[in-house]
Amino acid sequence: MPTRVVRDESGLVRHGTLLVIGSLVGAVCNAAFHMVVGRERVLPNAEYGALVAMLGIILAVSTPMLAVQNTLAHFISTRARAGRRDEILPFFLHWAMVFATVSAVIVVGAWMFRVPLAAFWNVRPALMLTTLVVLAGSLWMNLFYGLLQGMQAFVWLAWVPQAWGVTRLVLGAAFAVCLSATATAALAAQGIGVAVVFLLGMAALLSLRLPAGPAVRRPPGSYRYLGSALLCLGGYAMLMNLDAALAKRYFDPETAGLFAKSAIIARTAVFLPVPIATALFPKVSSAGELSHDSWRLLGKAMAYAGLLIGAAVGVCLVFPALPWTILYGAWSPDIADSAATMTRAMVLAMAPLALVYLLLNFEMAQRHFRRSFVLVPASLAYIAGVALWHTHPLQIPAVLGVLNLAVLVWLGRAVLRRRAG
Repeated sequence: MPTRVVRDESGLVRHGTLLVIGSLVGAVCNAAFHMVVGRERVLPNAEYGALVAMLGIILAVSTPMLAVQNTLAHFISTRARAGRRDEILPFFLHWAMVFATVSAVIVVGAWMFRVPLAAFWNVRPALMLTTLVVLAGSLWMNLFYGLLQGMQAFVWLAWVPQAWGVTRLVLGAAFAVCLSATATAALAAQGIGVAVVFLLGMAALLSLRLPAGPAVRRPPGSYRYLGSALLCLGGYAMLMNLDAALAKRYFDPETAGLFAKSAIIARTAVFLPVPIATALFPKVSSAGELSHDSWRLLGKAMAYAGLLIGAAVGVCLVFPALPWTILYGAWSPDIADSAATMTRAMVLAMAPLALVYLLLNFEMAQRHFRRSFVLVPASLAYIAGVALWHTHPLQIPAVLGVLNLAVLVWLGRAVLRRRAG
């Protein structure tokens, strides 16, 4: 009886695995960074809580910039497949000029409003200013990622982002230990990492040897696509990243610092399969039609992601002390119960959101946004729910988990209905 050979003609498994490996390297660097600066002899617990809260703000704002990445990936991938390479560089340069303006506005605004913003988040003005300047630079990373994703340059896309994590790890540890045991010093290292990614992105752009093409312009419909993607990813970003910032807002510094460590563990574990969505996106991009091949690729991606998520969640639920010890050292007896409970709660709350990301990217790749807009009211309900119920830190993952599960069911049903129709 002949052996059946399973072919990966689309490259989804190969490219997805490459991106997962790159992401794992980034996750190790991220974990190592928190392993170093999260220890009290490097950063006091209150400083670490402030750092994680500011990182959460950067993520909450920069994650919607995945909309720019997806916009570039969508329009570039469709043109590359159609043999219209001369339109790609002008399209990229159009968005580069837009981002130059946005970054300048953020930096000026950061300087003008650093004091009131710092008072709101209970941090120093210098930390608030550094946070917003790093945020302004971080936006550019998605611009380059979108170009590489659309061109399916997955080798570059797997490794360029990791330069950010490596740089932040090395310099963040050095700054915190040798210069200043403050959140500002650690965050400054992240800013240098962003600059390194920018330089590598420029090198990748030159390596693609794209033709100059006509004058700088944008394809019709790209701003509408961007606006829709921004709404969806803005809601997603708040669900994914605001936990530590909300804990910082409503609880004392020690409790917020403990909660931030549990949230970091949950995010690191649950979102390891996210690169699969990156590999899937340019392979299923369309003007709205759902082909048999796209449906098959979605099923393969969901199965692959489900295996990774299940393994990560299982380890954290059964052995919550393991990731905590790896990142922060063995927990002390007086926080063991609360740390274990918080870690399990945050992992369970985050788990549905990893599959939501895959379904959301599939819908955006095919220009279906209407049902994905549910992420906006869900994120607002998250903030409102925590504002109403915050007598105990576990109420944050409780509200988050219910909303994440509801969004997953909603989007899964939407895709199934499109398939049936």
